[in-house]
Parts: sequence; structure tokens; C-alpha cells
Amino acid sequence: MLKQSDIRRICCGAYQENAYLVCPEGRGDAFLVDPGDDLTALRRAIGESGRSLSAILLTHGHFDHILAAQPLAEETGAAVYIHAGDAEMLDDPAKCAYSPEVCRLSPPEGLARTLYGDEIEACGVPVRVLHTPGHSKGSVCLLAEGNILFSGDTLFCAGYGRTDLYGGDDAQMVRSLKRVLALPGETAVLPGHGPATTIAAERRRYGL
Repeated sequence: MLKQSDIRRICCGAYQENAYLVCPEGRGDAFLVDPGDDLTALRRAIGESGRSLSAILLTHGHFDHILAAQPLAEETGAAVYIHAGDAEMLDDPAKCAYSPEVCRLSPPEGLARTLYGDEIEACGVPVRVLHTPGHSKGSVCLLAEGNILFSGDTLFCAGYGRTDLYGGDDAQMVRSLKRVLALPGETAVLPGHGPATTIAAERRRYGL
């Protein structure tokens, strides 16, 4: 059962994106959620964990969540997972909203990827893949065993992701938020930006 103490947050890049290094107990490997624009900090965290990196899970394809995926995958052999709806963003700097003015790393080029199914297993941890379009066509929230939700830019503490970028859609975002907020209240929410929260706390903010 995954615990929050098994997870290290690494804040990346100009937009202070949250990457998460997940080190399940009793394993020699780890997986990484949304490696953003700070390859040095991510390498350091992996090295300090003493684990090998076996998988990289992307919640969506915007640049601030993906830029370290290619170099880390090439260095470690880790598989990179993304939803089919956002796979095209890994091949197009415009679609992933790449911003050369603020980025240290280059956009991916020819990055090998594996498309999510409805569920995957990462380092022995069952993970449900909840398709939550709205911020982008292929945005997902990743619900790990132990009631831990990596919500990407779908749900924040006191907010949610913008819908005015490529693939964004207001109506889809509303439907996705309803789906996510229907999860058990005790579910821990680890968002793509900002502090952690819970489903119960976010329901109260929305008056649910």
C-alpha cells in the first residue's frame, strides 16, 4: 500500500511545477510523475533515493510537466507513459506550449512513449488512470493504491487548470472536476502546482 511518506515532491522550473518521485516500500526501483524543467534536481532526488527509475508517468503533455522525461528515459531506460489524447504534444513545441524564454531544457524530439490503458502497475503499485480532459485533451489523474491522487493540472488546492491552451475545453473540465470530486473524501490530492489537499477539502470549497 503506497503511503505519502513514500513520495518526494520536487519543484521544477519557472512555473514551480510539482514532480513526484515515488519510492514504494520494499522495492529497489521508483517511478516519477511529471518530470518538469529541472533535470539537475530530479537526478539528485533519484540518486539520493538509491533507487533505479523504472517508469515515468505523465498526467498531460504541457511543457512544464514533460521536459526532463526524454533525458531521464534515455539515461535510465524508464518507460514513459501518456494518454493517447496528448501523445501528439510530445512531438510539437507549439501544442505543448513550450516557452523558450523561461525553459532550461529543450522540448522532446522523437521521445518513445507508451499509451495508458485504464490501469497500470508502477513499481508494484496498481494505478487507475482516470481520463479527465479539460486542461488538455489527454489529461489524466492517476489514482494510486492507498487513495493517493496525482491530479496534474486538473485539480489544485483551491483551483483547477486553465482551459485556454491547445486542447482545453471548459465543458469537459466541468465534467472532469465532477468525476474527480466524487472520489472518497479521504483521497490525498497531489497536484501539478501548489500544495497538497484532499478531495474532502476541495468539495467544501465548491459547496458539495
